[in-house]
Amino acid sequence: MARDESGTMKFSHILAVVFAIGAAAWVLSGNLGDDVPAAEGDAEPAPETVIEASPAISVRVATSVATPHALELTLTGQTAAERIVAISARTGGRVDSVEVREGDFVDAGDLIVRLAPDDRMERLERARSSVRLREIEHEAASRLAESGWQSEAAEAEALAQLDQARSDLAAILLEIERTRIKAPISGILEELDVEEGSIVFSGAVADTLGKIVDLDPITVVGFVSETRVASIETGVRGMVTLATGETVTGVVRYIARTADERTRTYRIELDIPNPQHTIPAGMTTLVRLPLATVPSHFLSPSILSLDDAGTLGVKIISGESTVRFLPVTIISAEADGYHVAGLPERVTLITVGHEFVSDGESVTPVYVDSSSGTL
Repeated sequence: MARDESGTMKFSHILAVVFAIGAAAWVLSGNLGDDVPAAEGDAEPAPETVIEASPAISVRVATSVATPHALELTLTGQTAAERIVAISARTGGRVDSVEVREGDFVDAGDLIVRLAPDDRMERLERARSSVRLREIEHEAASRLAESGWQSEAAEAEALAQLDQARSDLAAILLEIERTRIKAPISGILEELDVEEGSIVFSGAVADTLGKIVDLDPITVVGFVSETRVASIETGVRGMVTLATGETVTGVVRYIARTADERTRTYRIELDIPNPQHTIPAGMTTLVRLPLATVPSHFLSPSILSLDDAGTLGVKIISGESTVRFLPVTIISAEADGYHVAGLPERVTLITVGHEFVSDGESVTPVYVDSSSGTL
């Protein structure tokens, strides 16, 4: 009985050892099997996952070619009369008649006001008589001096009296001429402050009877900053837009060499032909002066964009349909677009879709016709 129990215990121990060895062998065989390549004809491995690339964004593009563009200096100005001359009396008296009215155009020498002669005609006759008398006396003195009956001093005195008489005659003739007050220049009679029967004075308290304005040519006065005055020359033609909307051509005739002490700007003047006097003085103007000609592209504002640094520019197609950002400089503006500099002479611009693509990104360009004008 004891022998049977002992044998049974030994058999259980052996069976446990066998199970342990078998389990270990099974584990080892599984680990090793991972490293063993699958035999030909074994089951195929699971396929790998493939991620497809997104299609390139389509953008509309157009080709732009640079064209010469004249840079301009724009400034405000004001029309001014070529000359404004006062009319004044050079002799006193009562106004006998007024020959013109305010607003009339007068030529130089036209009669404006006539003064009453008063006693001037009588003084003229006395002066003429005095001249005739002195001529007779001088002739007699000359004959006596030649015959030795009178000294040369007496003859010289007679000549001096004749010269004085002639001077008095010339003075009264000039005074009579000055009773006819005439236009000193050609122009518009802007003011006339005298009427028939008025009394005018001459000398230190001379009256100003009116003024004449010369409007041909009309002058446009403007002021240029000290940084741009060196780029302007006399003789340059500029475009002048009047407050009425009319555009005329003027020529720079004067550039100041001394700056205004308050504004540090330099006065310039342009002459504009005004034969019909249709352009008045004192009108506001816009003056555009050409500076230089540079190549530029004319673009719509919708094409422009900003990069991350806030730089203004455009996006173009470069190389193999790659987006590239190029900075630009606006050199002038018009109602429907901008003239910009900084681009190559010929460039392919992204006209639609530039806001959805980035610098360096590949895109699919779709070309459109760019012959219509502004891109």
